Amino acid sequence: MERERAWVVSFSGELDIWKEEEVEAKLALADGTRPVVVDLSEVRYLDSAFLSALIRLRRRLPKIQITLVVQTPSVRRVFALTEMDRLFEIVSFRPNSLQEE
Repeated sequence: MERERAWVVSFSGELDIWKEEEVEAKLALADGTRPVVVDLSEVRYLDSAFLSALIRLRRRLPKIQITLVVQTPSVRRVFALTEMDRLFEIVSFRPNSLQEE
């Protein structure tokens, strides 16, 4: 049985209002035909502009599995405090079951 191929987008560093255009452009490429993995394993900081972009992605792709890969404790805490784990699967490592295409 062939593994499901995911659309993977990776970010690093700080994701704030100054990177909003770049973030939106990358997330806009998800076409909704396969699962999405947003790799934040190298992100040190994010703000509400990035959270809003993720919410827009969820609204645009309501039936698609969206997995967030989060390793930084402070970033993981933001997702816990905002209860975004209700909207997304949040993991520490990229799932082996979702291959990058």
